[in-house]
Amino acid sequence: MKCKITQAQDTDLPLMQRFFYETVTNFGSAVFTPAEIKMYSRLATNRLYWLDRFKHSHIYNAKLNGEVVGSVCMDSEGHLDFIFVHPRYQGQGIAKELYDTIEQVSIENELDVLTTEINSFTKSFFEKNGFVINKNAVKEVGGGEIIELTGVKHLKR
Repeated sequence: MKCKITQAQDTDLPLMQRFFYETVTNFGSAVFTPAEIKMYSRLATNRLYWLDRFKHSHIYNAKLNGEVVGSVCMDSEGHLDFIFVHPRYQGQGIAKELYDTIEQVSIENELDVLTTEINSFTKSFFEKNGFVINKNAVKEVGGGEIIELTGVKHLKR
């Protein structure tokens, strides 16, 4: 499926907020704890949070028929804050298109390293895209273990 990948604009804000809120609240239980779902759903509706992100980060959206179906955000230091694709559109190469776009932006901005937090859902995606996965900690939460992972990729110019 070929989506249009564009840099996020202020006019995308309502679309992005709805996309994030629906994704986190409807599908987040596969990836996030209940506390994380609550926190991320609040951030999704926080206009000031998003306007700040627009000013200080590189955000690109995948759009299909005018709707945001995926998004990626990287700060100025090369840290990937998120890469999301709506579950209805996963497995169609959209995350790869978004990632390729943000990696090109990284190279254009002369960044040498990309970093990100990784969970069990995103681990294989980042491994396929050249990230080295580091196990940082194991925490006991609610009777189960949570393994904190990060990924690092050294870019070639």
